[in-house]
Amino acid sequence: MKFYIKHIILWLKNGNKRTLDFENNKVNIITGKQSTGKSTIIEIIDYCFFSSQKNMPEGEIIDKNVEWYGINFVINDKVFTIARHQEIKLNQYYFSSNGNIPKSPFINIPEKNIQNKIDKEFSIDSNFIFSNKEKQSISARHFMIFNTQKRDTLSNKNNLFDNTYESKNFLVKELNKIFYLALGISSMENLIKIDFHDEEQIKLKGLKNKLDNSNRSSFNMDENLIKFCEEAQKLEIINTINSNEECLSQLEQLIERLDKIDKDEENLFKEQLSLKLKINQFEKYESQYQKYKNVLDKDSDSLKPIEYLKKKFTELLNDELLDKVIDNLDNELKAIQNHIKLQDSTAINELNNKIYSFKNQLININIEIDKSISQLKITNLTQAQSFFLGKLKEKFNVYTSEEKEELQNNIDELTKSIELQHKDIEELDIDAIICILDYLMIEILEKENIRLEGYEKYQPSFDFKKKAIVLKEDKKIIKNIGSSSNHLFLHLVFFNAIHRFFIQKNIPYILPFVIIDQIDSPYYSSKDNNEKVVFLNALKILDNQITYCNNELNEDFQIILLEHIEWEELEKSGFKNYHLVEEWREDGDGLIPKKLIEDDITTKRQPSLFNE
Repeated sequence: MKFYIKHIILWLKNGNKRTLDFENNKVNIITGKQSTGKSTIIEIIDYCFFSSQKNMPEGEIIDKNVEWYGINFVINDKVFTIARHQEIKLNQYYFSSNGNIPKSPFINIPEKNIQNKIDKEFSIDSNFIFSNKEKQSISARHFMIFNTQKRDTLSNKNNLFDNTYESKNFLVKELNKIFYLALGISSMENLIKIDFHDEEQIKLKGLKNKLDNSNRSSFNMDENLIKFCEEAQKLEIINTINSNEECLSQLEQLIERLDKIDKDEENLFKEQLSLKLKINQFEKYESQYQKYKNVLDKDSDSLKPIEYLKKKFTELLNDELLDKVIDNLDNELKAIQNHIKLQDSTAINELNNKIYSFKNQLININIEIDKSISQLKITNLTQAQSFFLGKLKEKFNVYTSEEKEELQNNIDELTKSIELQHKDIEELDIDAIICILDYLMIEILEKENIRLEGYEKYQPSFDFKKKAIVLKEDKKIIKNIGSSSNHLFLHLVFFNAIHRFFIQKNIPYILPFVIIDQIDSPYYSSKDNNEKVVFLNALKILDNQITYCNNELNEDFQIILLEHIEWEELEKSGFKNYHLVEEWREDGDGLIPKKLIEDDITTKRQPSLFNE
């Protein structure tokens, strides 16, 4: 991969613009007094590369005066510009794919779109994920843990990597995955297979635990069998038995019968209730019919005088019209009488037959219910008996033999599947990579003729598990190394060695670039000339890194160094690859010179957030 930073640009709120220029294949040094904004350079690069935090000093000159932060850089022979608005909550970006640096940035693209473009340059696609379950994507940003060394980390005995790119937030498994990819130990496809294999292993372990619990429950049941049998006899649930096996058999049969009777009784009681409802409904209907019949009888009685009138009519009065009326009334009486007789002979008979049938069925159901209860030979279970049988049923039902068999079949199938998966996975040969890294670190120390104070006979080695450097002499390992100066050298040597490895293996995910903040920290207040020599040796390591990458590996490399040392002193040291970006010694010098913010604000055009 090709990469180097050309410019860092700050667009101020008063319309002024501040630019820092860097060169490729150089140790680009910004040096000066304290509190001039040197360390903020790391934060600006971090912020423009999609940081979720803004770590510029709050309430200071920089935070008060900057409207947009920007970087102009070359990546794989393309020139890009990324600018980000100072208000992190807005999360607003300007992006140019041809490296254009605008007079005033404007919002022209969402963050995600820029990330996708950068990820593409890193050869990262959507398949790069941390977990099969969570589907959290791996981005270019995650690999930038190899590109920064902040002041607090550089000589730290506990942390080899700083948290500039959220390395602190990684889980161990996630950080390992970044290292597997960065060191070429595994492909993403292989890591996905390993993840799935691990998930299946967890599933298999769960099934085995379940089966073990089942077997353990059965074993405990055997151990407690005598107690169960004794209690069952005391409660008079079973008769005296000859053996524990016979006891267990009787108790299992009893529980099975209880379950069957419970189900049969439930169905019988449902049928019993249904018949009672039908009988009740039909008897209500019969009652209503009797009331209706009584009404008809009353109507019939009210017409009975017509029979008398008809017999006596000729004696009382001879009238043809009245005779017809009386005949009609007589006919109605006969019709009512016939209707009542017909109802009695059909509907009532059918209704009575239905009620009789339902009552017979109900008698039979009641007999069946009594019979099902008598099958247990226990007419009424006491509360103690019911509780015991319930507890025993729960014990028996922990795992049935069928469930155990199914569990074992699932275990066998999953075991075969895992074995097949394992054959398709490439082994992670970490030890071979560690040997190469260790060799590169030792080579750097020997070429620079550097010996760690107090550990002259020891050699550095990378502890992959802890992501730390240890010292070794034969089989003896030292993890707690004294002196911040020793830690500083180990950090520098490791980062130089691992970047040489990245270049040799042509790893596409790592930028050939490092930014380092204040190597002089362990020596800054010292007036000892020997300390100054040690410090210059550290600077020499960086100088030789550029030479090695250019001459031995035929590749580019860029270093940005933030320091206190005077440039004049560096020039006297005869380093070949140092380039002075700026030196901030005078009053008013710094990342934002005073002259840029003392200009009359009213004469400057305010930068616009949007493209005009």
